[in-house]
Amino acid sequence: MLKLIIYAVIVFIATSSGASTGLGGGVVIKPLFDIVSSAPTTTINFYSSLAVFAMAVIALNRQLRQHFKFNIKILLSISIGSIIGGILGEQLLTFTAQYLSADHLKIIQSGLLFCMLLSVILYNLYKKHLKQLHLQNVLLIFIVGLGLGAFSVFLGIGGGPINVAIMMFLFSFPLREAAVYSVGIIFFAQFSKMITIMFNPIKPIVNLTTAIVVVMAAIIGGFIGAWINRKAPCRLLNLIYMVLLTLLLIVTFGNTLKYAGII
Repeated sequence: MLKLIIYAVIVFIATSSGASTGLGGGVVIKPLFDIVSSAPTTTINFYSSLAVFAMAVIALNRQLRQHFKFNIKILLSISIGSIIGGILGEQLLTFTAQYLSADHLKIIQSGLLFCMLLSVILYNLYKKHLKQLHLQNVLLIFIVGLGLGAFSVFLGIGGGPINVAIMMFLFSFPLREAAVYSVGIIFFAQFSKMITIMFNPIKPIVNLTTAIVVVMAAIIGGFIGAWINRKAPCRLLNLIYMVLLTLLLIVTFGNTLKYAGII
């Protein structure tokens, strides 16, 4: 029971902050579940993706009901790329898990996640000194989505941090708007992952009670996170975003050292 409560708290905090800032939640759930759970990597990735998918459904529904206007060309191009990328990422994860031990796979995932988080933090610190782009080419937008989908699903994080940074850099969106687009991208990428898992003969080991708790916490978190995104000032959203990224960088660095046997 205590472990279920811990799971629920992690998922709620992750999805509420993720829906409000575009982080998605998986980037919080994955490293923290690695700490509190002894489950295999594929199982943790499934719980993370399930929570992020549930959060994305609720958050997007609320944003659309509040009349948020998407640029359809950007959303569809990058989302279709994310769907295909998500399928490729899941296949890559399944293939890698067959040839590497769970500890080695966790080292790779944590190491890549650490590098990604550090890059995003550095971008946010220096973005005022960088030229912001206004990407319009459909093929290039599709390729960006392909990479985002594959990377996020392979890491089991939903891709939120890098999605937000990419949307701000390539399309010059403010954080509030970039966050909503990020949740949209996450929805399509994780939707493809759910379908891939359904038809994959190798299924992750899942506890039904844990899955239900994860989904319920994610639904509540998605609802509250979307409300925060609409109501909170941009300065507060930026503060939440940077604080979470910094904390996650520290946790991920510790996880990487732990899996490598250094600590």
